Amino acid sequence: MRPFRQVGLFVLCTLLSTQCVGAATGQEVPLARVAQTAHLQYEWLSTMRAVQLSGPGIVLVIRPGDNLYDINERVEVTAEAPRFASNDIYVSRALADHITHLAWQAQQQVSAQLKQAVSEAQVDREESIVGEMHGTIVLNVEPLQGAEAVLVTGQAPPSAPVRLTLLATLSSELPDVLLSRHDTESGPDGKFQAIVPIAPDFMRESYIHVLATSVPGVISARAQLLVREPNAGVNVPVEAMPGGIW
Repeated sequence: MRPFRQVGLFVLCTLLSTQCVGAATGQEVPLARVAQTAHLQYEWLSTMRAVQLSGPGIVLVIRPGDNLYDINERVEVTAEAPRFASNDIYVSRALADHITHLAWQAQQQVSAQLKQAVSEAQVDREESIVGEMHGTIVLNVEPLQGAEAVLVTGQAPPSAPVRLTLLATLSSELPDVLLSRHDTESGPDGKFQAIVPIAPDFMRESYIHVLATSVPGVISARAQLLVREPNAGVNVPVEAMPGGIW
């Protein structure tokens, strides 16, 4: 009976060991799956018996049986050493989540650096264009028939930004009032045009001042007109007073 008892004990120990290994494996993740989740490139380094995961701004090297792993220029430690199985390296769930988070951080940092570089390049380009602009704005302003607005036309350096500022003089006792600001741009031939409302100054016989400015190096221009009726000089029959005795 003793040999059968020993065999039974051996089988029982084998089953328990298999269950423990299976439970441990359930808490581990293959690096190939980690790379897919973290959007990293997976590469097996045969000479080092290690796996390299790489992506924008991050390179990791993980070796089976080693608690130390490389991240860019530094070394970190994991509580559970990775192990080799089924032609891949398995790591703990905690390390897998940490790798995914590090990859996300690196990708965000690279994206921010790229946006900053593009923004700085745009600023440099605009400053370069602004520095090359020289000239004088020529301005013409006239009432727009049938509307409480003015038609602004003029000439400036080609492709130059032009800001139109409207001021109103309502009384000799009051300072000028800011009405509005409107931004436009001259075309390749230097010409620009805009229809600008005169609101809120609808007071007849008051003055509207239009100031056209651009970048440093471009001389501004100024024009003035008197506010009159939108259809001044037009005879409308319905407004004519009928004859006869009231």
